[in-house]
Amino acid sequence: MSEPVRDPELEAFVEAIEQAFRARRGKEHVLAPREFALAKGYHEAGVSLATVLVAIDAAFEADPRTASLAACRRRIEELAAPGAGRAAHELERASLPEVGERLDALRERLLELPGRAAALPLAELAELADLVAVSSRPNWDYLRERLHRLDALVGAAAVEALDSDQSEELRAETARAAERHRGRVDARALDEVVVRLFRLRARELLRLPRVE
Repeated sequence: MSEPVRDPELEAFVEAIEQAFRARRGKEHVLAPREFALAKGYHEAGVSLATVLVAIDAAFEADPRTASLAACRRRIEELAAPGAGRAAHELERASLPEVGERLDALRERLLELPGRAAALPLAELAELADLVAVSSRPNWDYLRERLHRLDALVGAAAVEALDSDQSEELRAETARAAERHRGRVDARALDEVVVRLFRLRARELLRLPRVE
């Protein structure tokens, strides 16, 4: 029986993830089979190592007891570039009533943003709410595309709505996240994920829920 073909790039990807967990947990960490499959899926789907490592850091900042890559999954997929990671793990499909409830909750928060920061996402949300209200059997792929577009607009609105103190605090936070991995991962991928992290943290700070 022939030996399985080695993939040096995947091995390096997995080793970097294991090292990140060792550093954070202060003890040995080897990916369990389920975690390895998750890491392999992200690698094959084009999720950058920078994205995974920054997401792991963010997960530990939120909960120092984070114990597995699976526990970081949501954060990784929130920070992944548009479309990346979908093949690795499809987000759970909500029912139409659940989508409607998420849109209602988001609308309430958007209406509290200052100035006209929320104008574009509110317009997109109104169209989506009408679509959800009249659909009994929606085209889920199309609906997901529209929900993803809405989330992108909300992220931009969140950045615009930050006051100067909030913006300065988040820029310092994301700069620290970048410096922890500078020189160890692709610089362009790291810069891109830090921009996405800034938008994600801005919407979390302003309590703007995701709808995907």
